[in-house]
Amino acid sequence: MSEIIVGLDIGSKQVSVVAGRLDNLGKLEILGLGKADTTGKVAKGVVLNVNRTIEAVREAIEQVENQANIDIRGVIASVAGPNVTGSKHRAMITRNTEGEEVTITDVDQISSDAERTFISQGNSIVHTIPQEYSVDSSTGIHDPVGISGIKLQSEFLMVTSPTLAMEKTKRCIERAKDDMEIEGGLVFAPFAASLAVLSEQERKSGVVLVDIGSGITEIVVYYKSIVRHIAVLPFAGDIITADVEQGCNVSNEHAEELKVKFGSAMSSEVNLEEVVSVPGINGRKPKLVSIKNLSIIVEERLKEIAAMVVAEIARSGYGNRLSCGIVLTGGSVQMPYITELFEKVTGRDVRMGYPNENLGKSITEEIKNPMYATAVGLVWNGFKAIDEREDSYKELRRYAPAPKIVVHSPTPPQSLHNGKPRQEKEKPTEKPSGGWSLMGSLKRLGGRILGEDLGESDKYE
Repeated sequence: MSEIIVGLDIGSKQVSVVAGRLDNLGKLEILGLGKADTTGKVAKGVVLNVNRTIEAVREAIEQVENQANIDIRGVIASVAGPNVTGSKHRAMITRNTEGEEVTITDVDQISSDAERTFISQGNSIVHTIPQEYSVDSSTGIHDPVGISGIKLQSEFLMVTSPTLAMEKTKRCIERAKDDMEIEGGLVFAPFAASLAVLSEQERKSGVVLVDIGSGITEIVVYYKSIVRHIAVLPFAGDIITADVEQGCNVSNEHAEELKVKFGSAMSSEVNLEEVVSVPGINGRKPKLVSIKNLSIIVEERLKEIAAMVVAEIARSGYGNRLSCGIVLTGGSVQMPYITELFEKVTGRDVRMGYPNENLGKSITEEIKNPMYATAVGLVWNGFKAIDEREDSYKELRRYAPAPKIVVHSPTPPQSLHNGKPRQEKEKPTEKPSGGWSLMGSLKRLGGRILGEDLGESDKYE
């Protein structure tokens, strides 16, 4: 068995913490899953209230410690937000050893030069991802190590995030527990998710990952196993909820529950006669909401998001090279007919991305929910790099002479803090979740009651 890696993802709805290790077959064994609510504390992936977010992080970490019987001291954490951007930047070095092969030291130097010469006011570099290299007159080189030449060039995708937002995220994690460390820097959330939901063949052949969360939708374009383009849209699950709140004239809380329980991405599949009763507020009469109207609202907003994805694919310049189409993941993709809607709008093959790519034994089946794709991917990032070339370079670096320039590496190192065993602790008793009580039958209206106990038996034709 390998060491234990812990991934921590701070989202707009909840913070998720996952502990895992590789089993003897090379699959990821999940040892613990912790979660805590961040509603009102985090908006669009950016921390608003540091103190309350620290409490949520601490709560989620303690849950995992109790489940896995470990003492967590280090985590791999994500960074997200509407102002995370990707831009291309070219760098070049002229080597002193004419006629000799390019070494890993040369590759590290050109990456470091790219970072030192790249300027983005108020932002910090999260990842520096090389595209193809060129050595002298030879271009389109995936891996330049071992190729003879004097001039080494490459274009880099520089992923940046506002420095202030990153520092707030780091504070929330490091203050959650004494001696807590973030291993290897922060990881752009959808990069981590891609490790959990995409196959190697998909990344190689060309694919688009669309991660629809609560506050933002993140897009990553892969081709030949390299990240080619990223984008962050400020439209996701919360904007759909706001549309339902306004369109159905209900509270935000009721709008969210309506969306989750009864929303459909294709209104044509919903019965016109179907209605649901929403509990009245403070003694007011219940409100009847048409499921058809609800789904029309949801469908129109999802169409808009899908159209924006189409625009970003076109902007990437790789639109005609993505043979594997689109993979949807994230907390807001669990809606009937959402893949069919995206196929209709984008004209591409679409599948749902579950974080079970090479997943082994797990403490809970809940971990296979798309909302945990980023957290599971962060654990994977402890064992494999975002850019597969980095994995092959690790052994080369062991024997290479130390470069003169300190190289920034966005990929967490292979050796991380293990979860250390400790005495078994008494597991806290689960609190029953609150919910709405049923309000009686709407059989004669052809409707349904909106409540936590509602099942198929409560649906009337």
